[in-house]
Amino acid sequence: MFKPGQSWNDTNGKPIRAHVGGVLFEAGTYYWYGTNFDGPTIPPSTLPGQRFSWYLNRGVAVYSSKDLYNWKYEGSSLAEVEYDPASPFQPLNGVVRPKVIKNKATGKYIMMAGLISPDVDTFNDVIVAVSDSPAGPFEFQGKLQWKGMPNQKGPWASLWEKAKQDAPERIRAFDITLYKDSDEKAYLLTALGDIRIYELSPDYRFAVKCDNMKGVEGEKPAGFKYLTASARNHTFCGPEGEAPAVFKYNGTYYLVTSGLTGWGPNSNVYFTASSLWGPWEPKGSFAGGPKEETTFDSQVTFVLPLADRPGAFIFMADQFHTVSTLEIPDFRKCRHLWLPIELDSKNNTMRVNWRNSWDLSIFDNM
Repeated sequence: MFKPGQSWNDTNGKPIRAHVGGVLFEAGTYYWYGTNFDGPTIPPSTLPGQRFSWYLNRGVAVYSSKDLYNWKYEGSSLAEVEYDPASPFQPLNGVVRPKVIKNKATGKYIMMAGLISPDVDTFNDVIVAVSDSPAGPFEFQGKLQWKGMPNQKGPWASLWEKAKQDAPERIRAFDITLYKDSDEKAYLLTALGDIRIYELSPDYRFAVKCDNMKGVEGEKPAGFKYLTASARNHTFCGPEGEAPAVFKYNGTYYLVTSGLTGWGPNSNVYFTASSLWGPWEPKGSFAGGPKEETTFDSQVTFVLPLADRPGAFIFMADQFHTVSTLEIPDFRKCRHLWLPIELDSKNNTMRVNWRNSWDLSIFDNM
């Protein structure tokens, strides 16, 4: 039984520490990857350039399950920290929003994540790690690089001035997700306001194509918020937000995003398209029930398709228990929120209604 927002322990009785992550299904087993927040919380303005609450690198936690209810801790990756301030894996650099996909041709499991420093600039890069097993360990390969074309110069310049001086090989992280389509092509999405899509090379280790995601001209999704009201105008030119999650059903792609309100929750929204490259149509918010205006006080992290259950998808989100857009009192108190997605494939719409508890049998009637 799923109990959204309540404490969720692994098979050893310890809290599941797999936040802002994703799930991979492989050979009858689900693997859940996420950032481990089991450490002290660093208040805003403690470190140079640090605007938001921060945490120490405890690596990417990996869990496995046959039924999605009971999760076994398999270990962690990318937690071998070095205390040299110039090292990518010094303890203050967060490894965030890890996602894993399998490359069918090579048999390798590819993890990408954001490597981000507390000032969100010294390190702000997409990193790649590879494993022969979905349970890991994953071996760090370095930054995601271009192959065959130079890096684009960000959509980030309006919010991150230093991004204008990025070296050609730098692909900014911010919030990311990975998506593998039914034709085995794989894509990376990066998001901070504008959303950019990168097609990956056949081995999934390089980016080979890039574009902003085009949109249907019109108004922005209802309830969409930025940290400042003046950050964007009201003309919609493409999907926007952060914390992107992608899934596909009956030939329609769905993209779920969060508004830009720092750690504070907001009304998450979604977009639909017949191609990953767009044009994307804004659909507005999708949450229903108590606290629907803040998506149940949560932020999307992933949409999980159930194996062998076409049309069955789970909305995965995190509740951070924030006190402001900048501050989280204790990362260790973050909670997982999983809810079923209700799809209307005729109208290409989705809905996520609040439930105090539920189980997978709910999809039998959808």
